[in-house]
Amino acid sequence: MSRPDDDDLADVVELVAKICDAQAAGITISRGNEYHVPITYGIEPFVSPANDTFCQHTMGTTGVFVIEDARADPRFADIGWVDGTIAKSRFYASAPLYAPSGEMVGRLCVIDPAVRALTTLQRRSLETLAGSVTQVIELRLLRDARAPLVTPESGQTAATVVSQLAAELSHDLRVPLSSITASVEMLEDELDDRSNPVVDALLTRTMRAAARMERMLEQSMEYGAAGEEPTFAEVDLTQLADQLVLSSASLLETAGATIETADLPVVRADPDDMYSVLQNLLTNSLKFARPGVPPRVHISARHLPETWRISFRDNGVGIPEERRVDVFSLFSRATSDVEGHGIGLATVSRIIASHGGLVGADAVPGGGAEIWFELPDDEAEEQAR
Repeated sequence: MSRPDDDDLADVVELVAKICDAQAAGITISRGNEYHVPITYGIEPFVSPANDTFCQHTMGTTGVFVIEDARADPRFADIGWVDGTIAKSRFYASAPLYAPSGEMVGRLCVIDPAVRALTTLQRRSLETLAGSVTQVIELRLLRDARAPLVTPESGQTAATVVSQLAAELSHDLRVPLSSITASVEMLEDELDDRSNPVVDALLTRTMRAAARMERMLEQSMEYGAAGEEPTFAEVDLTQLADQLVLSSASLLETAGATIETADLPVVRADPDDMYSVLQNLLTNSLKFARPGVPPRVHISARHLPETWRISFRDNGVGIPEERRVDVFSLFSRATSDVEGHGIGLATVSRIIASHGGLVGADAVPGGGAEIWFELPDDEAEEQAR
């Protein structure tokens, strides 16, 4: 928390200031008889004696604390942030920040020179974003407590590396995701009666995608920390693929890509895991497109004895025969000409293995690759018994 160049937390602080229509905001951490404010918006980072801060009286308060006019409150009228020594603040609001132990360690604060109150949405957003900062604190402490992230040369298994990477990526994505969610909620409130069906549909789609990403991040943390098993349910892969194509419309348009989807089966699997698999395979097909050739991806299914095989066939650069097995290994890529870390197909392999399935890659006549995965057909297995 001591780095003033912390972009993720700086984004949260700026966002909360703008949502709350406040001139300044900061993350305040209690350290003995001082309060450290290392990440700020509208003011410079600072350290202040406890007796010259708003937080000296708010640290024990759960939930959002609001002071509409600090000058009229004898607890705050004489502190430097109000009497003009440091600033002439009138309005203050904050929400608590917690350590993993449950101990309150600080506040996410906003201040402004005007007397005012918070709307219901502003109050909820302040509390939500404070929760995001708390998650960052927890995840950083957990990460620091673990052994350093292993490398491919360290002799650790691919599963161990993927688990740690899942935890790292979940940590890095949580804060911007919270910012996106809060921004969309604010936009919905601002539009209010001026909205229209198209805008409503776009906002609804965005919130659903954000909720799905949140579940995926939670799941990644579970895999990384505890190795928990998938949650199985009936998953309509056709519906899931349609959702993916709809959510990826901007990416597909930019790439000039065409996606063809045949009828896909209903399988017993973890819905969010399956979305992650489809998303990784689609992204992989677009990433390895041939230069100057618009990507074309055909998603299909074939029933095999006791299994379903789902295939992503593209017209890209293809995969050399000698690489068709190890592309599913962590840090391995089909070619070094394309940016990436070789994580996507390793993630697919890990998820499908946890579902009792297989993955593979084949060549496509005329150029391209076919990446496939197989899942057990529970109905066929029961009939065989």
